[in-house]
Parts: sequence; C-alpha cells; structure tokens
Amino acid sequence: MAARATRSASRKARLTEAVATGPLGALSHDELGVIFDGLADPLQPVVAVALSSTCLGLRTPLGAVLEVLKERHARAVALCRKMKMSCAELLYSEDLYWGEQGLTAGDMATLGMILRTNGLPKLKELHLPYNNFGDAGMQALCAGLGPGAAPSLPTLDIEGNHFGPAGAEAFAAALHRGAMPKLEWLLLQNNPIGNQGAAALATPLRELPALRALGLPKCDIDDEGVTSLIANLGKDDFKALQHLMLAENKITDAGMASLAAAIDAGRLPRLHNHHGLNKWFLQGNHASASAFQAVKDALAKRSQ
Repeated sequence: MAARATRSASRKARLTEAVATGPLGALSHDELGVIFDGLADPLQPVVAVALSSTCLGLRTPLGAVLEVLKERHARAVALCRKMKMSCAELLYSEDLYWGEQGLTAGDMATLGMILRTNGLPKLKELHLPYNNFGDAGMQALCAGLGPGAAPSLPTLDIEGNHFGPAGAEAFAAALHRGAMPKLEWLLLQNNPIGNQGAAALATPLRELPALRALGLPKCDIDDEGVTSLIANLGKDDFKALQHLMLAENKITDAGMASLAAAIDAGRLPRLHNHHGLNKWFLQGNHASASAFQAVKDALAKRSQ
C-alpha cells in the first residue's frame, strides 16, 4: 500500500514536471486528471484553478472537475465557519479541539474529504469528543481514508460520540488502508463498540508501531473483546503500548487471566500500571479483586 502511494506521488511529480517543461496539450485527459487531483485542495483551490486557466485546451477536460472542487471548497468553508476559523488556519493547524461542537455526520464527511484530499500534514492533535455523531459520523469521516490522511497525527480523541461496531469497523478499515500511521494516543472511550468493534480494531491497532496509549473504558467490552485484542500477540504487536485503559467494561476473571497470561508470556512488553492513569486501567469491571491483583502482580514481576 505504501509502495502504491509512493508510485502515485512519483507519477504526479513526473507529470507536474511535464506541465512545467512541455506543452500541456500533449498530456492525455487521464494524465491531466492525475495532476489536477494532486493540486485540487479544497482548502486552497487557487492552485488548481490557476492550472485550468493556463490554456484554453484545459478548460473543457477539467471543467467538470472544477465544479467538484468548487463544491468541496464550499463545504470546507462552511465547516471552518462553523468552527470559527478560516481555511488557511485549518490548513496550517497543529492542534484542533472540536469537542462538544454539535458536529454532524455531514460535518464529519467534510472533514474526511479534507483529510483525503489535503491530508492536514501538520496536524498533531485532533480532538472530537462528545459530538454524538454516531456510526454515520464515523463512517462518513473514515470513508476512503488511506495513505496521506493525517500522516503525522499522534493524538486522536473521539471519545463519547455514540458510535458502535459499525463505526469501529469503518475506523479499522481506514487504519488498514494506511491512514493515521503515526498514532500514539488513541482515545475511544464512551463508545459502545462492544466485542465486535474490538475484534475489528484488534489487528490494525496491534500493527501501529508508535501506539503508546489506547483508551477503551466504557466500551461494552467483555472477556471476548479482551481476547480479540491480546490473543496470539506477535513479538511486534503493541510493541510500544504503555497504557491500556479498559476500566468500566464487563471483563470478568477470565479476561483478567488472559491479560495476565499475555504479560507473563512476554507480550505487551512496555505495558505498565501507570499511577496517573491507574483509575482507567481495569477498575470497575466484573472481575474479582484477586483476578485484578493477578494482572498487577504479573506487571510487577516483569519489572523486577
């Protein structure tokens, strides 16, 4: 997938050079479309518009695409206006705190479109908690996301948005396609993803090389969901994970035993019961005190 993205970027670079050094009319409509797609940024459409204006021969083949860009730009402007910022401010943002803003599934579709086309490469923190956009919002946000979407994003907070298994599956598919490859902190709590959602997310989350914190409190996960996350872990799975937050789910002694066994087997090598995050580790589940203590003992034994 990464190789395909590299080839696509290389092709765009070669075609852009052709525009600069040779006659545009010599390029096919498909080649022009590739160039235009790479330049058609809904946050700064002026570049693509300028390209289409370079000669009369481009106006017809690119006319329909320009209309699409116009519509996308209008949506981006509307979202930015709702968030009281300009497109330029969004383009260069490193931190977005959009919690409790009443963002709808339509707004999420617009944000997803921006991530697909612009990528927001400078973005370091994206906080979208408690907008309650549900499965429809998560599916709209994640539709088509892949390599190039938030390529440098370490922190994503989508807590409390009322999405379930369908939303989790959409997010998992985006991660599989290569979106958000540098996630370090992922906060999913207060979303009823259940065991089905945990199972969908297990593989792409395991494979995130930099993931240090995974927040899954109050997600309706029981022993089956825990098993999906930690069973048969490879040596490189969750290799950076330090904080696994599973508080206030439905985990019983069996799930705790699975977690303790994984730790005893040398998996989750960097996991620890961090004091500052202790209340979000395993508290509030349906397990006995002794089962919880067994997990703590496994962590303590490993650190000796």
